[in-house]
Amino acid sequence: MKIPSTKIALQCYTIRDYLKTPEDMEKTFAKVKEIGYEAVQISGLGEIEPSRLKDILDKNGLYCCASHDGLPALKDNFDATVKKLKTLDCPFTAIGHPGGAYWSAEGVKTLAKELNEIGKRLLDNGIRFGYHNHKVEFEKFTDKVFLEEIYDLTDPKYLMGEIDTFWVQHGGSDPALWIRKLKGRMKEVHFKDMTIRKDQVIMAEIGAGNLNWAEILKACKEIDARWYIIEQDKCERDPLESAKISLDNLRKMGVK
Repeated sequence: MKIPSTKIALQCYTIRDYLKTPEDMEKTFAKVKEIGYEAVQISGLGEIEPSRLKDILDKNGLYCCASHDGLPALKDNFDATVKKLKTLDCPFTAIGHPGGAYWSAEGVKTLAKELNEIGKRLLDNGIRFGYHNHKVEFEKFTDKVFLEEIYDLTDPKYLMGEIDTFWVQHGGSDPALWIRKLKGRMKEVHFKDMTIRKDQVIMAEIGAGNLNWAEILKACKEIDARWYIIEQDKCERDPLESAKISLDNLRKMGVK
């Protein structure tokens, strides 16, 4: 399908509870389109044949701008993963947490080598590869945080960024700073807000928390980010309602 001009997409992990079966997906993706989204990042779905998923997305006018794929799938089932991504016409995939075995000064070197190898193989197939952070990547095993080590030890051609604004903030750093750090090697950014309630960190709809969205959006524009991907792992209301609030608030901030 035609790539939409919008910059905004929905991370499907937000609505994963409504995407357990192909029948669920038929109903839910229709609602996603009705809310106003034109693009999605595939993650957290139940079992479905990629061709059927593509048909459902096309039927509802939704473009698959990105995916999330685990490190085991990319290492052990590479060909099947590439086939899925190509079936979906998906140009980009990223991994989240790679697993605790890498969490050391030596482990990050091993991880970087594996990420480079996977990224090269994906690029040879016309697919870009990225790394999605959580807060744990802001631990230090050297004089640098783990996330900086990952990017310093990998080739920008083979590993791109997928900065998550909430997790950067939760890790004690500045989302806008990290977006700018990855200029030239990041097209997809995860938008997630943060607030505090009863001394607990809470995920919030975009614009309902405390993140500096004016500066985040300025940084995204400076690096020419292509996709602003809304995600909310935990919602205090219906996830589809949260997704609509985030979309509406982002549009009010001037994002089309």
